[in-house]
Amino acid sequence: MLILTKVFLFNFLILTAVNACAETDLSFMKKGTSYYDARKVLVDKGWKPVKNMNMNNSSLYAQEIYLQGLEEVVDCISMELDACTFRFTQKNQVLDVKTITRQLNLESFRNYKKR
Repeated sequence: MLILTKVFLFNFLILTAVNACAETDLSFMKKGTSYYDARKVLVDKGWKPVKNMNMNNSSLYAQEIYLQGLEEVVDCISMELDACTFRFTQKNQVLDVKTITRQLNLESFRNYKKR
């Protein structure tokens, strides 16, 4: 009986964790979408841009993006793809968004819990 209780509790906790993550609907984050469009939706959904407080250690390209008002830029690589990373937070979650090209098209994103 104790084993069944432990199995039930374990399954319950797993399902609860999955449901908590499922509440974060990021289905609009499609590869190729404009970062500006995705950013607006993120802010509308309660995500807060995380201001880069260490901009002096970032690339010149990232500093350029920062001065354009996108203070959540973490860093950029100005090479063939012009890739940038941006960071947002909501409750106990962090969202890193990666873009490519000077048009800042979404490439990928990663959602994880704050540490």
